[in-house]
Amino acid sequence: MGKLIKEEPNTGRLHIDSPLMGESLVSKELLKRTESKEYFRMHPDINVIKIGGQSIMDRGRKALLPILEILIKAKDKHKILLMTGGGTRARHVYNIGVDLGMPTGVLSKLGDKVSWQNAEMLSVLLAKHGGVKIGHGDNLEQLTMFCRLGYIPITYGIPPYGFFEHPAEHGSIPPHRTDCGAFLLAENIGARSLIFLKDEKGLYDRDPKKVKESERANLEFFERISTRELLALDLDDLIIERAVLTLFQRSKCLKELQIIDALRHPDYILDALEGRHVGTIIYKD
Repeated sequence: MGKLIKEEPNTGRLHIDSPLMGESLVSKELLKRTESKEYFRMHPDINVIKIGGQSIMDRGRKALLPILEILIKAKDKHKILLMTGGGTRARHVYNIGVDLGMPTGVLSKLGDKVSWQNAEMLSVLLAKHGGVKIGHGDNLEQLTMFCRLGYIPITYGIPPYGFFEHPAEHGSIPPHRTDCGAFLLAENIGARSLIFLKDEKGLYDRDPKKVKESERANLEFFERISTRELLALDLDDLIIERAVLTLFQRSKCLKELQIIDALRHPDYILDALEGRHVGTIIYKD
């Protein structure tokens, strides 16, 4: 901890003497020394559940309502924070923005509106069961309190980079979208688990939707894989945003995430909340 030091004479200014005083915060050696043996976890009992926009929300009541029924049952035993994806409408606005030559930061601001709309719809559907929509910076310290009182907090997945979004490695689509937002929030609140609700069993070496039915049996399915292995494979397509893997390698609290097929098996949500392996687990090695 730093300590107060006083300039001479006694009426001189006060300073805080600390290891970081006068440092530029760029030195690699200095930054390594700021590593903590154990990081404080604000909400270690919260389970972050990301509901896919295109894979779940865009399919309407037949896909979404059975999942909500499971979540209503689960909230009595598990503390849950729901986060929403953008889906097809986000892709549509990205397409228009790209055609108009919009920079990545503008596309980020456009995309977050769609994820916000999906969070709004979820909060309405779950209102009588305690669904309550919160903003990115609102009430996050109170998530555990909300859950203990019987609420289901809901927020939109896209992280609030906005105009400060990182330049994309390829093209102009924002690299940090709703999967990244779910990961970042789960990591920074010290969540118990992070579960992605999708419309596929999990991660394959190729997108099953882009493969002929006769060739799907030849796809390689990954039940459990590390971020390092997955990045080394350099697959052309992934079931979650590629930037999640890079961020995951630097995680301090979150050790793994699971991707499950909630479209065909809504009950898998309960299994995943209990810590059972029912999809693809990606872990930090």
